[in-house]
Amino acid sequence: MLRGVLAGAFWGVILVGGVLSAVSLLLPLPATVTPQTSAEAPKDGSQVAPVSGALQDTSEADTTVEAAPAADAPSQAGGDQPPLSDTESAPKPETGGVEAALAAPVAPQGGGAVAVEAESPVLPNPQAQNPEAPDVETELSISTNPAQPSAPEVAASEAFVTPEAAPEVPAQAEDAPVEITTEGSADDSGADGGDALVSEAVPSPEAEDVTPRAEAEEAPAPAETAETMIKPAGDLNEAFPQHKSTRLPTVGVAAENAEAPAPRAARPVEANAETFENPDQKPLMAIVLVDTGAHEFDMEALTSFPYPVSIAVSTLDPQAGQKVETYRSQGLEVLAMIDLPAEAGAADVEQAMQAHLSVSDQFVGVVEGLEEGLQSSKVISDQVTEALMGSGHGLLMFTNGLNTAQKLAAKEGVPSASVFRDFDDKGQTSAVMRRFLDQAAFKAAQEDGVVMVGRLRDETLSALLLWALQDRINTVALGPVSALFDTIN
Repeated sequence: MLRGVLAGAFWGVILVGGVLSAVSLLLPLPATVTPQTSAEAPKDGSQVAPVSGALQDTSEADTTVEAAPAADAPSQAGGDQPPLSDTESAPKPETGGVEAALAAPVAPQGGGAVAVEAESPVLPNPQAQNPEAPDVETELSISTNPAQPSAPEVAASEAFVTPEAAPEVPAQAEDAPVEITTEGSADDSGADGGDALVSEAVPSPEAEDVTPRAEAEEAPAPAETAETMIKPAGDLNEAFPQHKSTRLPTVGVAAENAEAPAPRAARPVEANAETFENPDQKPLMAIVLVDTGAHEFDMEALTSFPYPVSIAVSTLDPQAGQKVETYRSQGLEVLAMIDLPAEAGAADVEQAMQAHLSVSDQFVGVVEGLEEGLQSSKVISDQVTEALMGSGHGLLMFTNGLNTAQKLAAKEGVPSASVFRDFDDKGQTSAVMRRFLDQAAFKAAQEDGVVMVGRLRDETLSALLLWALQDRINTVALGPVSALFDTIN
């Protein structure tokens, strides 16, 4: 856009300039300008050109025309013939002498062909020289045969003088005594009247072999008089009653005479458990019914169940001992239901567990109660585990998070299990309870056995009897709670 504006301005200026120029030519001269009417006479015969626009006194026709002087024509020799052209050749140029003779070109090698050089081979990097073998020394710097030290010089006054040469001693008879001279002369010692003793090496006579005589003289005493530690073996059939063991059977003695070890006392979890067999190896399922004492139920309906059930009795019930005996007489396993306060200490838990378990000696195990239970704190659960390890009872706990308390008890060796579901805690109908039982039977195969908890009342017993008529019950093996107690080895 700016370019168009500038172009328009440029052409506008040019157009205005042209118009002003044309107008200036058409307008008359201004009044201040006076036209020139006279002309100065020409000097030196020169003719002045008339001024344009000036009035002429005379007509141009009356003007005398003077002939222009003719130009001097060049004279020609020999008439009217045109001049001849110069036909002579130009003079020969002079050339200077050569200061130095040009050197002849060197003849190319190889007949003039382009010499092609071969590529230089790539040489390897310089390498260090191989180490030279050390020169073998002809002479060792360490002497292997050092010179023997010279014998020390002995003063004349010393007691022992090394003789220069041993004098020869004449052979003597074997029985002749050997004399050793202990006195020396002044010449031998080198001093007048010296008291030094001189010892001469005198060969001893050949010794007599006295070995037979020594052996005869030093012979040991007879065997009858010397006492020995080795005694001859006596009668091999000799018996030693004082070394006879009464615990293990002796070789050669009849087995009926051996004493059998005393049998180990069975734990309550084993002694009070009912016999159960699962030949088809079906998933296990146990049903525990709590006797709260608040509901009425038909004992005959309970004892006529087509599968075994277990009963939980509160140890705080005044009739707990009597109820345990009644259920046990009907072939039902009984659990002690215990609640412990959350603020109980380790010593309190230990004493409380002893009191609860003393209600009856027919409990197969312990189940935590429906109120505070046994998992209020880690101190309580740990102390319960320790108490059951000593008593030999099983442990049944309700599901709590990851079931840490139950897993720790099983790791310590306490037979234990966790409850899968409480199927009638909110007064469910018979249809709902049967649906819960179906879910438990399906879960039993995945959890390697489940435990269901309900109340001992007529509605629950009716739902259990109806569920026993369905096909789902055939997928599991219903048994007592002790069949699901397990430990983590």
